[in-house]
Amino acid sequence: MGAARYVGRVGGLAIALGVGTAILTGQGVAHADDTDTSKPTSAGNSTAATSAAGGAVTVGKPAAGKHRSTGGTSLADTVKGIADRVSAEHDKRLAKAEQAAADKVSGQTDEQTGSDTPAASRPGDRRTHRHDAGSGTPSQGATTPAAPDAGIQEPPGVTWSKNPRVVAARDGGAGTVTSLWTPSTVGTHVQAAATPTAAPPARVTVSTLLTSLRHASDPLSSTGGTTPVGGSVADLVLLAGMRREQQALVLPGPTVTVSEGVIGGCVVGATCTTANGSTYTLISAPNKGGKLALDATTGAFTFLPFAPETSANGPSGQESFSVLVAQNTKFTTLVTGLPIVGSTLIAPVIMTLQQHNILAPLIGTAARQDITANIDDLRTAGMPVAFTTMVTSWDGVQISTNFFPAITNNPDLGAPGYETIFNGPGLAQAGATSPNDPFVSTFRTAGYNVVTWDPRGEFDSGGVLQLDSPQYEGQDVTQLISWVAGLNGVQLDNPNDPTMGMVGVSYGGGIQLVTANSDDRVDAIAPGWAWNTLPGSLYPDQAFKTAYSSLLLLGLVTTGARINPQIYGGILTGATLGILTPRQIQLLQTSGPGQTVRGITAPTLFIQGTVDVLFPLEQALLNASLLPTATPVKMLWFCGGHGSCLPGQGNGVADSIWVMGETVGWMNEWVKGEPPADPSTFEWTDQTGDRWTSNLLPTQAGFYDSTSSVPPTAWNTGKVLPIIPIVGGSGPGPYVPLPYSLGDGSVASNAVTIALNNPSTDANVVGAPHVVINYSGLGTSRHIYAQIVDKSTGLVVGNIVTPVPVTLNGRDQTATIDLNDIAYTVSPDSQLELQIFTTATSYLNLTQYGFVNIKSVQVTLPTTTQGTNVGPNVVPAGLADSLVAV
Repeated sequence: MGAARYVGRVGGLAIALGVGTAILTGQGVAHADDTDTSKPTSAGNSTAATSAAGGAVTVGKPAAGKHRSTGGTSLADTVKGIADRVSAEHDKRLAKAEQAAADKVSGQTDEQTGSDTPAASRPGDRRTHRHDAGSGTPSQGATTPAAPDAGIQEPPGVTWSKNPRVVAARDGGAGTVTSLWTPSTVGTHVQAAATPTAAPPARVTVSTLLTSLRHASDPLSSTGGTTPVGGSVADLVLLAGMRREQQALVLPGPTVTVSEGVIGGCVVGATCTTANGSTYTLISAPNKGGKLALDATTGAFTFLPFAPETSANGPSGQESFSVLVAQNTKFTTLVTGLPIVGSTLIAPVIMTLQQHNILAPLIGTAARQDITANIDDLRTAGMPVAFTTMVTSWDGVQISTNFFPAITNNPDLGAPGYETIFNGPGLAQAGATSPNDPFVSTFRTAGYNVVTWDPRGEFDSGGVLQLDSPQYEGQDVTQLISWVAGLNGVQLDNPNDPTMGMVGVSYGGGIQLVTANSDDRVDAIAPGWAWNTLPGSLYPDQAFKTAYSSLLLLGLVTTGARINPQIYGGILTGATLGILTPRQIQLLQTSGPGQTVRGITAPTLFIQGTVDVLFPLEQALLNASLLPTATPVKMLWFCGGHGSCLPGQGNGVADSIWVMGETVGWMNEWVKGEPPADPSTFEWTDQTGDRWTSNLLPTQAGFYDSTSSVPPTAWNTGKVLPIIPIVGGSGPGPYVPLPYSLGDGSVASNAVTIALNNPSTDANVVGAPHVVINYSGLGTSRHIYAQIVDKSTGLVVGNIVTPVPVTLNGRDQTATIDLNDIAYTVSPDSQLELQIFTTATSYLNLTQYGFVNIKSVQVTLPTTTQGTNVGPNVVPAGLADSLVAV
């Protein structure tokens, strides 16, 4: 009976399914005990019995260097090598046997057992003769091995290697193959007849399973899959290998093209079409330092090759990278989607197994696709292409920088080059590398080169992050401007002075103010969601913004940023104790624009969000008030920023598209020299989505009404509020997922709630509500909190909470404060309320306890009649899903 009968239950199944493919790759040798589990065992062979009964497959470490396949060795070549080694071993043993037989009489009985029965004929004896069973007497006196005669069994590996299918696969030739398996009666040794015995049920099961697997894996077999699987370990090895060969992923070649100055293509084929469930993962980064933007589901990619810093014409030569293409199963999707461990622990293991086609039916299979971009061939007629490089800053720190050429089907009035836009990223974000980024695509289409970069201390740039310090990040951008001036295709105002502007939001907004103050080569800026001072934003009235500060720190940590250690200390102290030390305040004070805004002469477009809970509207007003009076300035307030624009607060999508258009118009006016598209100075949107325009800024005289159109509200009922962290306060905000909702306000349950008076006609409230609170109390708390609530929507106006400094020493006190600015059109039937409460998740402080007695409150809302309603912003057809909020 063949060796397949001696593979345990799990052993045979494992090899058939591909688990035993370690045999073929040289990772181990699988074997199983053949002990008949139907018979009792003694203590002496209990280990073997247990192995068979449990269906265990033992994997042993092979001799070093033997049967080990490599990445360049095919399956057929690997198994052929195994067969050659077996054949060589067979010849050695045959020679020894012939030499021993020369000294013996033919037909001599087996002396080892004392039996007249040849060893080869004993039923159940595994010591089957490997070279003389059923054969005649070897030639006497032979000194060299003779070719084995027909009666000598070839080793199973040799028999298998001569199989027509294997020969065809190995040689790459075509041939007619009727069956993968050679019947056991052909080219194999037939054991002496033995008394038939009933096979144990387990072995019948395995035989049936293997036959079924053979039928499933070889449906074209002439026997219809009914011929039993061959009876040798080589057969089982072949089955495992065949499973691997069938599961191996065969990929069409990649496609690399250039479109509108950007290299891109498809990892597989020319159309980036892929089977359902396929995923694409970069496993070998570009070998010269280029950057790849890869779609993990379609295999579409864009590629920025690396160019030396000194190259005025960009990249050249070739650059290569590799992508793993995997066809996953539902099981793979399930396990890799597990929280935490799925992507971090399980996914790498799955990828490794897939590359070796192990457990392919269960986890899917994968193949490596090597891709080479020949930049010189792609750059026809000297066409510029987007690229990446490392620019050396003033202190030797390398700044990772990306350059996108303008789309050349937009002629620039015959100029020798194109104007350039510098687009700074947000904190914990890398510089844009995709041509589909909203800023990159919008400005390239408008006829600008676009430069993006990784800020100091983040991603591929060196150095230590200093939070947009003028002495560090500001000087980095100055060096980038000088580098751009040396590139071909860049329009210059003067030598070493490119015609350029700057855009970007948040951290990318702050760097514009910092750079424009120190480098007068900047022709225009459009800072979005920026700040004036970090203490004023993160520590207003000495109340620490716990929620958003922690989110910023978390973002930096998870992206591997290298941060000034003092920043860590400040955030940790603020989050745990609610205070910052004078040294920490000084560090934040020197990070960002601050008073340096006074030196900016470049035309400035301020963009700030009405629902921004990190850098509120006040920060834009403060920056605008510090600009020299001769500096052209405009301000936009839109429903966006560091926050969520919820229904009933405006139209975030329409506002975002409007703001992007205004930004392009500002750059066209002040960088390209085109006529102004909009003469207004200040524009804002209210809670209904209507946009209002004015020729005055809120910082200019005459903007506000001398007497508010909304009657002041007075309240003197009195109420005592306990001070307990979290209990009954504001936040987290509704409809926003954690942790971002922690920075938003919500209707407080333990609060003084005061209904505000309404005007007789519609009135524009644009600015900071003025509140006076008379109180007393005792406790450790240094703040209480206030917010404006729209009762009709159940939302906090602007989602923003204002800390109110208090002194709780038991004496009567008065707190006078301007709340955070809002933009709201009040009508005669509005339902606005002022809430005063003692705790908020946005300023969570676990050290605050006590009570406060709110005795009386006065509220005044600032109004203006300088605005003109131009109706709601409109989303152009086809743009709703293509533009992202700036």
